[in-house]
Amino acid sequence: MLRDLQQEEIINILQSKSMRLLHNLRYPPIERAVDYIVEHLTKGEKIFLKFAEETSTRSKIYQEIKMLSDTLKINSLLVTDKLNNREVMQDVIYIRSRVGIVSRETFLRYLNNEKIFVYEFNGMFYVKINGKKLKKLRERKGLRIHELARLVGISAKTIREYEEGNMDMTIEKASRFFDVLGKDFEDVIEEIDISSFRIVGKSRKEYVRTKSMVKRVTRDERLKIAEKFKELGLDASLYDAIPSDVVLVNRSEEGKKFFISYISKNILMNEAEIKCRENFSFAKALGAVSVIVVDDEVPRDFLIEVEKYGVTSRLTELNSLVKEIVSELRR
Repeated sequence: MLRDLQQEEIINILQSKSMRLLHNLRYPPIERAVDYIVEHLTKGEKIFLKFAEETSTRSKIYQEIKMLSDTLKINSLLVTDKLNNREVMQDVIYIRSRVGIVSRETFLRYLNNEKIFVYEFNGMFYVKINGKKLKKLRERKGLRIHELARLVGISAKTIREYEEGNMDMTIEKASRFFDVLGKDFEDVIEEIDISSFRIVGKSRKEYVRTKSMVKRVTRDERLKIAEKFKELGLDASLYDAIPSDVVLVNRSEEGKKFFISYISKNILMNEAEIKCRENFSFAKALGAVSVIVVDDEVPRDFLIEVEKYGVTSRLTELNSLVKEIVSELRR
């Protein structure tokens, strides 16, 4: 099983799929939203990879990986055997916006170059089809659109939508096409790349002000940091399960991102140093700037020590830091 694989084995397997490991996250030590950042070398796409025995769409881990994917426009792949207390089906990818969900067995098969053809979306199961190949097969069988529509039991308009590449096909309808067109129909169905295929709609969610997050951040200053930027029209989202406490992006400047890690006076200094280092590596892997905001009571020696991990600032200097970052974002 996947949980028995060592990190080196996972890296080697990923490389066999033309994927390069950009970073293996080590912070937070538990309840971490992302385990790996990988890059598809042929497509140039970055992917967040997370392994879990089981998960729920209401869990903090799922909510944070979804929020991070939506914010940064990077696809995530969540590998788990149970979703919302139900078994994840084999050889199927479940699509939830930019998050794809597969079982561990399906992931291993994918890494072993076995093909995946079925995806689930909004409770329905689909296959992707090649419209041009469907049209050629229909013509080769000597069938007009209306004839095929009658045999399959759907409208001619739907056949046209399939052939023009405007619509994927449910499993139930694909079964009907198999019955009519025979084994040749297999060539019409296309493989799904579980690392890149997603169905993404527009997200209107305002992450920074959800009640659950406000409850989480009342013990420290992270909400204050996020809202400083939010007031200036920037996207600032809060996190518990990655090294960054605040991820800051400019809606009009997609390429500019700042990952802000807040160091409270209550955190152990050795843990704080790991957090700063991980925030730096995390930001670097994603082409972002690492920023560290330190509580006023944290020793000055620590502030000097972590300057190598990014732009550093005391909490009392937050206003100046905000102006500096906003100026950089708007250049």
